[in-house]
Amino acid sequence: MSFKALKTHSLNNVLQFAASTSAEPLTLESPAWKVVTDFTRRNPQIIDKDVSVDQTLFMMKKGHVKSLLVVDADHQFLGVISFADLTSRKVLMIAAQKGLERQDLCVEDLMVTREHLHGIPYDRILNACIGDVVHTLRTLGEQHILLVDRDEKIRGLISAADIARALHIPLDIAPKAHSFKDIFDVLHEHRELA
Repeated sequence: MSFKALKTHSLNNVLQFAASTSAEPLTLESPAWKVVTDFTRRNPQIIDKDVSVDQTLFMMKKGHVKSLLVVDADHQFLGVISFADLTSRKVLMIAAQKGLERQDLCVEDLMVTREHLHGIPYDRILNACIGDVVHTLRTLGEQHILLVDRDEKIRGLISAADIARALHIPLDIAPKAHSFKDIFDVLHEHRELA
């Protein structure tokens, strides 16, 4: 197959951006599917569990992303790492617990493991509004909710950061203790909630 160069023209008189194709701004009453990152349409942002903290922060900043899905060498899903995790006191606390220097920590040391994450069936999102998702995130004290298809595969995710950006509102989700161990760790071990 042969290709051809497309004809271009000068941008001297081009001063503005095209308007969004979205007819109306999103609100808490808008359909939840409008803030879904759907992995059937866009590849998930992933990172290997063995990547260093500093390299991960660099990649997140360069890619303008706030969270990444963590995988092993076989691309099996292990958890989620967020920019907040990597820039919190949690990094130094875990380094001290493991007897390591900060630069020796990797994603696996700081990620929220899949056992501690929550998912919603993808079909349920199709009948929900953004406000339902915000309420769910606040109830769980989570920054992300994963969407699972009928085959038990991760179909997508919704993040508090994406909702805040889409609605142009601040959206603070306070972490919550999910067990007595979480409470004990905060009070006696001075750990932060994941």
